[in-house]
Amino acid sequence: MREPIRLPLLSRVPAWAWVTIDAGIALVFAASFIGLASSRNLSQPGVLDYAAALATSLPVAVRRLWPRPVFVIVLLGGLGMRQFFLPHADLLCLPLALYTLATRSKAVLPLLVAAVATVQGVAELPFSVVTRDQLLLVLAILTASWAAGTAVRQRRLYTEQLAAQAQERARGEAMAERLRIARELHDVIGHGLSTIAVQAGVAGHVGGAEEMSRALASIEETSRSALRETRQLLGVLREDGEAELAPAPGLADLDALVARTRAAGLEVELHSDGDVGGEMESTVYRIVQEALTNVLKHAGARHVLVRIERQEDGLTVEVTDDGTRGQAQPYGHGLTGLRERVHLFGGEFEAGARPVRGFRVMARLPL
Repeated sequence: MREPIRLPLLSRVPAWAWVTIDAGIALVFAASFIGLASSRNLSQPGVLDYAAALATSLPVAVRRLWPRPVFVIVLLGGLGMRQFFLPHADLLCLPLALYTLATRSKAVLPLLVAAVATVQGVAELPFSVVTRDQLLLVLAILTASWAAGTAVRQRRLYTEQLAAQAQERARGEAMAERLRIARELHDVIGHGLSTIAVQAGVAGHVGGAEEMSRALASIEETSRSALRETRQLLGVLREDGEAELAPAPGLADLDALVARTRAAGLEVELHSDGDVGGEMESTVYRIVQEALTNVLKHAGARHVLVRIERQEDGLTVEVTDDGTRGQAQPYGHGLTGLRERVHLFGGEFEAGARPVRGFRVMARLPL
């Protein structure tokens, strides 16, 4: 059993826990800034000094909830506190607020505003080496905070896009698998039930015991074959154990298919000089099976010619009958499924009425 996928450790921390941690950090900053305002002030700190200290620090507690308002308040509060900082710039709360804002949205403009406000407070004339180093330090801290937040945001977006693409790919694969199973069920059950229905109708009208016995034997064989293929297909869907797998029907099974169709009262002539393998062999079998099923159900034909011919550029499968010609009908589920099968191999598929009478199904499969 596969181990369930777990989120990274930090992603498993609830939001309220992060807010609690930020609140603790904000209280530490508030106490530190009030201490700076008291110790580095030449006179007794006023209300504006304490307000600036609290405005710079306390909003950090809710920086994850409202990153943009927090950035603005911290920036304005830092302007009132910068006279107590060395250098004259907030290198704690403002970079933290900028980082948080950059993790949520593009924050180029906030970076420029923070840089201008910080440089304006640090720059002094005459310009000295100390001033230059201080400017480089504060700009480096702001840029690093912005870059780190941007990297986190881009990483989050990349992960979300990968997850969305994986879900879309999984949905596509599931849809393709459902279509494949639907085609298989249609081919297996449709052919089996059609043959059984025709044989049952024959059995109900014949009077001789020999004809009755032959019809019932054909019904039994067709039922067993359809049941066996249905079990094979449904076994693929099982999750609680190994599926009961059997070889998919191929060219070697065409003789049995033709025999069952002949037992239903239809003359079938089979000419096959093609030899393929793998999934294409199953596709050839399904083409012939679906064509014979349609002849039994709709054509009212007496004779069917099945031709499988291998050519230089591919394999041609053609099924023609001499049934009464009807109006052209849109593709049903069966012929639509065959068209999809053939197109998966990059082949061509045609189905339509013949010029005089009968119906023709033709597929060309590249080799």
